[in-house]
Order: sequence, then C-alpha cells, then structure tokens
Amino acid sequence: MKRIVALVFLFSVSIAVFAQSKREWLEYGDAAFKNGDYFTAVTFYLRVVDKATPPDITRPYEIRPYSPPAKVKKDSLSVNDTLKKVNKLSEKEQYVIHQIAESYRLNRDYKNAEIWFQKSLENNSPLYPFESYWYGDALMKNKKYAAANLQFETAMNASEKKDPSIFRLSKYKIAGCYMAFDTNFTHTDIFASELDTLFNAGLSSFALNYYGDPNTLQFTSARATNTITDAKTQKPQYTTDLYTINKTENVWGNVKKIDLAINTEKNEGSGFLTFDRNNYFFTRWSTTNKNECSIYFMKFMSEKWYAAGQMNDKINLEGYKSMSPTLSADGSILYFSSDRPGGYGKMDIWYESIDDEGRTYGEPINMGPMINTAEDEISPFFHSYTNTLYFSSNGLPGFGGLDVLRTTFNEDDSVWSAPKNMGQPINSSTDDAYFVMEHNQRHGYFSSDRKECADCKDGACYKLYAFDKAPNTFDLSGVVYNAENNTVIPNSLLTFKDIRGEKEPFYLITDSVGAYFTVLDEGVELYVKAQKNKYFGDAGNFSSLGITESQHFVKDFFLSPIPSGDIVIPGIEYDYDKATLRPASKIILDDLTAFLVLNNNLSVEISSHTDDRGSDVYNLKLSHERAKSCVDYLISKGIAADRLLAHGYGETKLLVVNAQTEEEHQKNRRTAFRPIKESDIKNKK
Repeated sequence: MKRIVALVFLFSVSIAVFAQSKREWLEYGDAAFKNGDYFTAVTFYLRVVDKATPPDITRPYEIRPYSPPAKVKKDSLSVNDTLKKVNKLSEKEQYVIHQIAESYRLNRDYKNAEIWFQKSLENNSPLYPFESYWYGDALMKNKKYAAANLQFETAMNASEKKDPSIFRLSKYKIAGCYMAFDTNFTHTDIFASELDTLFNAGLSSFALNYYGDPNTLQFTSARATNTITDAKTQKPQYTTDLYTINKTENVWGNVKKIDLAINTEKNEGSGFLTFDRNNYFFTRWSTTNKNECSIYFMKFMSEKWYAAGQMNDKINLEGYKSMSPTLSADGSILYFSSDRPGGYGKMDIWYESIDDEGRTYGEPINMGPMINTAEDEISPFFHSYTNTLYFSSNGLPGFGGLDVLRTTFNEDDSVWSAPKNMGQPINSSTDDAYFVMEHNQRHGYFSSDRKECADCKDGACYKLYAFDKAPNTFDLSGVVYNAENNTVIPNSLLTFKDIRGEKEPFYLITDSVGAYFTVLDEGVELYVKAQKNKYFGDAGNFSSLGITESQHFVKDFFLSPIPSGDIVIPGIEYDYDKATLRPASKIILDDLTAFLVLNNNLSVEISSHTDDRGSDVYNLKLSHERAKSCVDYLISKGIAADRLLAHGYGETKLLVVNAQTEEEHQKNRRTAFRPIKESDIKNKK
C-alpha cells in the first residue's frame, strides 16, 4: 500500500513540475499558430502531448500493470480512481490533438494530418463535432477517396441542420470523390510533367506566366539568390523574387532576376506583362505579415521603365489582400483575387476597368456566386483567344485541394458559363493553381504541390509543371429532313462557307438516309446551308472558335417543298396611291433578300395585286410600279437582276370576288412571289 501511495506522490510531483513546461509549450504553440507559423506550432503542440518528453515523466505509466489486492481498503480505491482520472484525456488535451491536426493540415502535411485528425475524431469531443469532415479532407488529399467519401457522408448528415457551410462543402467533396473515379475527368490527351531545376531550383517556384512571347517566361521563386537587405535577420531562400528564362533553339536557359527594378527584400510574384509590353502588374506581400499583400503597377515610357507604384485603394483596399493580376487582351479589364468585403467567402475573383495609365473606373465588381464560393478562388488567367477565364478554387467539386477550373464568356448574352473542372492530370489531390496556356491551346504551365518537399518547412511546396495537349478535334454531323413530314432527304447538297473568307468553300452530299459527316478545323466560323431541287433550303451558322476542348456537333436541316402557287409576302405596305415602299416594307424585303441568298438556285416573280376599286388600266399600272419597286430594292441589296421578274396583275387575280368589307379588300391588295425557274443544284457542286 505504501508503494502505491509513493508512486502516486511521485506522479503528482512530476506532473506539477511538468505542468509549467506544458503550459509554456501550449502558449508558444498557440502564438505560432495565430501567426500562421504552423511548422513551429506543431513542434510545440507535440511536446505537450508527447509522453516521451521528458523521460522521467513516463515512469509512473511504466508500472501501470501493478494492481492492488482483490480486497482493498477505501483509501486505496481513491488512489485507483486518481490514476484513472489522470489517464483520461482532458478538454485541453483534446484541444491540443485537434490543433496538431489543424497545424499539419494548414502546413499541407496531409499524411500527418490524416493521422492526427483520426486521433481527434476518436476522442468524440463535442468541441469538434465535424472532425469527420477534416479527417475526410486529409484522406482525400492522400488519394484515399473511398474512405474519404464515408467521412464526408458522416459530416453531411451531422451538419445538415447545424452548419450549412460544412453541409455544402461535404456535398461538394462527395462529388469530388466520385469525379476521381470518373474517367471523363481524366484526360488522356494531356501530358503533364514537372519542369527541371532551371525552373524549380530552391524551395519553391510558382506563378509562371508569359513575358512578351511564349519563348520568354517569368516566374516566382524562393531561392538563395533572392534579394535581402539584412543578412542577419533575413534568409533569401525564404523570400520570393521574380525571374525570367529564355528559350533559344528549343532549349531553355539564361535564368535571371527580372530586368525591371521590382525585386526587393519583400516577396514579389504573380507578374503580368501586357501584350503591348508597356505595362507591368505584379503582387508584393510582406515577409512578416501575410495579410499585407497588394498589386503594383509600372509603366514603360520614353524607352525606360518607371518605378513601380502600389495601385490605388480601389484595387488595394487597406487591411485586405489583393493579388494575382491578369488582364484582358486589350488591357482594359483587370482581373484579380481579393478577400475584401462584399465577396462570397475568403478569396474571390474580382474585376475592374482600367486605362493605359493604370487608373481605375468605378468600383471593382465581384465575379458572382457561380464562380466565387465561401472558400478560396485565386490565380485568375484570362485566355483572350477563347474568352475563357481560368482560376483555382477549393470551394467547388474537385479532387482534393485547389483545382483549376474554367469559365467562358459568351459575348452574345454577356454571361459567363458555369465553371468546369479541368480534370486530371492538370488537377491532383492537393493544390493546383496559376494555370496559363498559349494561344493555340496546345501547351501551358501550372503550379502544384503534389510532390512532397523534404527541404521546405511546409509539408509540400509549389513546383512548376508544364503540360502538352493534343490538338482539339471537331466534327459535325446531322440529317436533312422534309420539314412537312420529317422524312429524310437523300442526295441533298450541303455548302460550307468560311464566314471570314479565309478558306475555300467545300461541299457534301447526304447519303441514302439523308445523313452527312465532316471533320472541321479548329477556330473556324462557317455558314452551312442544305439544298435540294424542289425544296426551299435551310441554313445555319457553326463555329469552333473559342472552344476549349474537342467536341462533336450535331446540326439537322429541314427543307420545305416548294409550293406551286403564289406565296404572299405579308406586311408589304405603300404610301396611298403610290408605289413608294414604306420603311416597314423594306424590313420585310430584307428577310426576302436573305431567303433568296439561301436559295440562290431560284429565280422568282415578284407580283403586286390591287383590289377591284378603280379602273382596270390604273390598277394594272399601279400594281406593276409597286412590284418593280420591290424588285429594285432587292437588286439594291445584291440580288442579281436576272433572277427577278416584276409583274403587276392589278385586279385580275382577286382572292375575294365582290369584296364588301375593308378586310376583304385588304386581302386582295397583296404582294407575293413565286419560283419561276430552278437551276440544277447538283451543278453547284
């Protein structure tokens, strides 16, 4: 009995001695965590829970197999209860375990994050009711998608009525787990590879962009050659500078700091040089305060670059981060990422109109909830050739961390498309960002921390990757139908004309079941029409311009049989007792012009008719003049004169004989056309 009491006493003294150290380590850990130094934070937190430090503290636990006799006195029961109480995790210990897991997660050390989130989840602490979500997040980043999916389902059920944010994120993560197994999101026509040490020297390299042309690149790098002002307090390898690299005879070389007076003892990165090479934008952030992050601008004038200056408070709102500038092709719209108020969560994509001097117009505009989420959207890149904005997000369905997505601007209705995940191998289970791509969509670059980094304090650091993509392929197919009964029309002629006139027209004939198929070039705009003798033609426009991936298009055509009689042209009006066309009539004749261009194998008669009021001779003359005014207008619009015949019938072809009402007289006063000649469409080919 005395031995047990002595052991308990020894244990109590050891705890008292160690408690102060634990409190200090916890305070140090919390301070480092608050400052974003997660590597240091986890070091201190581990000392709080690591029973192997210091060695003498473990002695009482080493004799735990000893147990008192079966029959013990009351005071010995209290000793045993004390031992049990000591062994039970306190809220503080549960907190430390959770903080270790969080520190590993935020430090992007997902293997250890998985281990410690599992420990925290096993504590079943009410303080952390959604630990299953973060455990699933770590599993997902370690490519354990099936196990992660189970955790997200648990988190979604637990958060449905308690935490809308976790509920929404869990649903997105579940969708991402299914994406990982969906072959549609793994692109075999894209090959991605890590760039060599010319690009990836040092601890980290990221945010590569073009610097005037595809053979000169700029990128951000943390390496030993970086700019510092105090060697005693600064380590250059832990700061970032901007570098350039050139390609000569298909070989990359000549890595050097960017020529401009940009690099300082602070961190510089995410540079953008405008297409005219007169304006340069970049990000600069503090080495001591991660929230001090702004966009800078410098201008080239009189054969020299002027000193960089911070953009105004419309772009750089005090107290908030602004970063990763990119511009539209004409330099009039600046896209950037910021956590300023008015967004939808953390970092959002914003845009602002600017002039050639870097001055802004109005207030920045948020890209909206279809693109921005409650999480982070960063590193925008505008691909001018396809009107497509690429960016990275961890708030939409993806493979684990930040994923590259794209959204395309439709100029017809001024709407951005729903973001689409770029899939693997561009995206991985970890963070992928800073995507850029050449004009022809065949080659580009991105940054990723998919590879573990043994040298850096983070669990993983960004490295630069290149990708090559097979050319996009496009084809068009369809069927030509009879518009009246939907039966197929074989041996129809299809004419394909380049709208921009850069390529020669080509022709196809539909097969025995009215079908056609053709492979099309990338980046073309075509006018396509279908024709067949004894039918009116049909047409449509097709474009592969700006399409960002291979696609199969379908276009069916519907031809109407040519009727034998007149076809009334409704709405043709003239001034009273005159043959002068009214403006509304010209609009209708414009439609007839388009019809005659489409059916260029037809010659037509344009006829005019009057009612039976007035003399026969007068009505014949007036109707002929009115028909001629229609023909003259069509000729002025480019229709060949030999395809048009004007004929006035006066009152000789009344639709309503003995008309009594004004409505009946109006039916007789009409303008019509009818085909009078049809050339062989096959000869057109």
